[in-house]
Amino acid sequence: MFSVKKLSIITVGTVAIGLGSVAPVTAASLYNITGLSFLPSDINDSAQVVGQNYLWQNGNVIDLTTLPGANNSPIFATSINNKGAIVGGGLTATGQAAFISDGNTISDLPITYCNNITFCSASVEDINDSGTVAISYDGYLGFIQQSDGTTTQLLSARGVFNIAVNNQDQVVGSAVFTGGSAVGLFSGNTTGRQTTLVAAAEPESFYRLNRSSANDINDVGDIVGSGLVSTSINDSALEATLWTNPSTPGVSLGTLGGENSEALGINNSQQIVGTSTLTDSSTQHAFLWEDGNLIDLNSLVDPGIGWELTSAFEINNNGDIIGIGNFNGEQRGFIAKAVPEPTSVLGVLGLGLFGLSNWRKRKK
Repeated sequence: MFSVKKLSIITVGTVAIGLGSVAPVTAASLYNITGLSFLPSDINDSAQVVGQNYLWQNGNVIDLTTLPGANNSPIFATSINNKGAIVGGGLTATGQAAFISDGNTISDLPITYCNNITFCSASVEDINDSGTVAISYDGYLGFIQQSDGTTTQLLSARGVFNIAVNNQDQVVGSAVFTGGSAVGLFSGNTTGRQTTLVAAAEPESFYRLNRSSANDINDVGDIVGSGLVSTSINDSALEATLWTNPSTPGVSLGTLGGENSEALGINNSQQIVGTSTLTDSSTQHAFLWEDGNLIDLNSLVDPGIGWELTSAFEINNNGDIIGIGNFNGEQRGFIAKAVPEPTSVLGVLGLGLFGLSNWRKRKK
């Protein structure tokens, strides 16, 4: 499993994938890349980006530690919603206090669950457009807190991490239970009961536990992460996985030729981004998946600009992507914005190979 988140114009090679295939083509540059001076964690539909202690918008960078109320605390931003509300942690000297910011000031984000706890080790990992936040408490509980302070516990395990919440207050996350195998979890906002996400391949042995992870959920309820794709007890390869129903096994999205891949972000048009190994099984490249096609994101940018995109973390509803890569040999964050004129990749390539329609996506 990759550890990348929430802490080659060129030929696209022939790639075997779970829901289709990509034939070799030569593409024009479909994305413009802007380097970031920090490692990003989230992007909203206005292309505002947060990560570490920074907010990026329209080429301008704001150091959140300098805002009124921050007091130069070692804060870190984890998420930003479409109203520009930023959440994260580290507002106090202990590095535990959650915060909320509008980009102009910062204030404490009181966590109701912690009211009667002297030292509350809780972190805010996501925020939706209504202000509901996803919170991890002490590494083993996951819950949501609505804007009025009402809390609902939704996830519970020996270890809970990578919690995400959509605009329906549905939650996903990854968890570790006794035995050490990681699984993806889903919980709706009404029942509070968690569902284990079953990978594309079920284990052939009772003694081999299901393995999966859940990293993101869109407003439709589609979930992305990774899961086992082989029933062999000797094969531990994980591939990017999509669940359109949390109660049924996920569908593998394939790889870029290597053994492993992981889906990290999804938007409301079911465009998916993540990272995959290549045929050498060691090099990682960022990918974009849409309509059954898994594409190396590097094939959609100008190779002459010096970037090798290694992981894509999130994609907003306009198709803008954030992630990390190597720029002239140095690791940096990036934002990839779709070239504005084309309405589809098909229109640019003049080929019927991709099926990437509606390139400029709807907003939420």
